[in-house]
This record gives sequence, C-alpha cells and structure tokens, in this order.
Amino acid sequence: WLLTDTARPIFNRAIKGQSPPGSTVKPMGALIALDEGGITPDYGYGCGGAYYSCSRPIRCTHAGGGHASNLRLALANSCNSYFSHIYRLAVDKPDYGSVRQGYVKWETYANSFGLGVRLGVDLPSEDKGLIADTSFYNRLYRNQWNSCNNVFLGLGQGEMTATPLQMANLMCIIANKGYYYTPHFVEKIDRESTEDTVLNRFRVRHEVTKIPPEFYDVVQLGMQDVVDFGTARVARLPGINVAAKTGTAENYGIINGRREKLDDHSWFVCFAPRENPRIAIAVVVENAGFGAKWAGPIASLLMEKYLN
Repeated sequence: WLLTDTARPIFNRAIKGQSPPGSTVKPMGALIALDEGGITPDYGYGCGGAYYSCSRPIRCTHAGGGHASNLRLALANSCNSYFSHIYRLAVDKPDYGSVRQGYVKWETYANSFGLGVRLGVDLPSEDKGLIADTSFYNRLYRNQWNSCNNVFLGLGQGEMTATPLQMANLMCIIANKGYYYTPHFVEKIDRESTEDTVLNRFRVRHEVTKIPPEFYDVVQLGMQDVVDFGTARVARLPGINVAAKTGTAENYGIINGRREKLDDHSWFVCFAPRENPRIAIAVVVENAGFGAKWAGPIASLLMEKYLN
C-alpha cells in the first residue's frame, strides 16, 4: 500500500518534489539584475497594483504607491511588478543583441545558483527541476518570442520548477555571498584514508557566477526587511535577525484529461542569523495557500529550536 497510497508516503519530496518556487526566487532575480547593471539598489518602479507592459496585467498584492521605490522595499513587499520588470531588464540588455542571447545568460545564472541542475547529494534519484532552454521556447512559439512570453520566470512561475533541496541550497549561496558545498548526509567514513576520494566531492567549494559581495549585502538586508516589516513577519525571532522570503506558488494538475487550477503551494525559505548564518531552511507545504500562513511558522520553529 505504500506504493499505491495517493499521499505517496515514501516519495522523497526533498530531492524529487518539483514545483514552481514562486516568489522565493526573487532574491536571485535581484542579484542577477544588479550584476547585469540593469538596476542599482536604489532603483524603484512605480507599481500601481499590476504590471502592464506585457499582453496581460500581472497583479500585485499592493496597490499603494511607494511599495517598490527601491530594491529592499520591493523585496519586503514582494512586488510582482518590480520583479517582472527587472527580469525583462536582465534578458533584454542591449549588449546581448537579442532576447535569446540575454535569456541564455539568465539561464546560466540560474544554473550557477543550483536551479535546473542536479546538486549531487549523496542520495539516489535526485531530480534537477526545470529551467527551460531557448530550444523549448523556439518550439513553443515557433521561433517568435520575447521576454514577455516568459516574464513569469521573474516570479518563480512559468517554465520553472525546483526541489526543496535546491531552494535550501540557494539560501546557502545567498547566506555565504556566492558559494556552496554540495549538500550531503555523510560526514565521515570510518578508517577513511587521506587518499580516499569518496567524500572529496563534498569538500569542494563551488563558486557561483561572480557577483560582488555588496550586492549580496543589499539583498540580505532586503530579506531581513521581509521578516522585520514585510510579508514574513510571522517568522520573527527575538534577538535574531532572520533573512527570508515567502512564496505562494500557483499549482496546476491534469484531472480527467483537463488542466485544472489546484490550491497553491505554500513556500518559505530563510537563513539565520543574517550577520553570521548558521542554518538555512526551505519549507514547502503542498496545496496550503500563502507562504506566510503555513510554511513560515514551520520554518520559524525549526530555526528557533536549532539556534536556541
């Protein structure tokens, strides 16, 4: 019955559960836009409640002015307009000459951050998630596409899926300001010799695409703002500066041959303490709605237990 139970109790969601990560990828989008020179930390966008520059409005949860007047505020308020716009600024950079070249550079960034690739954890059957390549869009749109066709990537939706392990690793990268070690369970092997190479791959420091430390600093502060006064206030811990991002990921399934809208997935990613990180967490609660409602409190409890 373990194999036939619809709850899939032996399905390892940490390395095989793939879903759109939603707004939890916005810190990565901010780092890419900063590194590409599309924005500065002071860059603001006048969002009136939706992004109107593509064929259909992309709604925000905020309608009041000023909630995206700089990068830190946009992160704290998780402004969809802001991150739709800076995604397009990154892939439409004039230096690239075409959206295809710009998208290839964006895809390279995403892969460097551990998305769309296998991380190499010491467990079998790890899935790599999805970051679509240009050939996918060429087939889908018959070679006629632009940044509006995949603008939802800036919001962690569309042709993008990630595993919880990948999102926890993304938090490690941001916490470490640009590097990670391959996630692993095995710390040592009894009677291991210095020539033994079994664990060597877990000791290699992986440097992601070179991004200046000052850009990581501003994104980290923006993620702390998310907790201090933004969408993740539920995760505040006394005396500990938590850096986090909520995510509410749209979820679709095929039911009786038709694509149906299902309940959203609740995502929450974080690391703490911000100044000297000791723990990074990714939580996803399937079909549970807003990230701050369920995933956030779970992550907060885990952090509190670990740090205290």
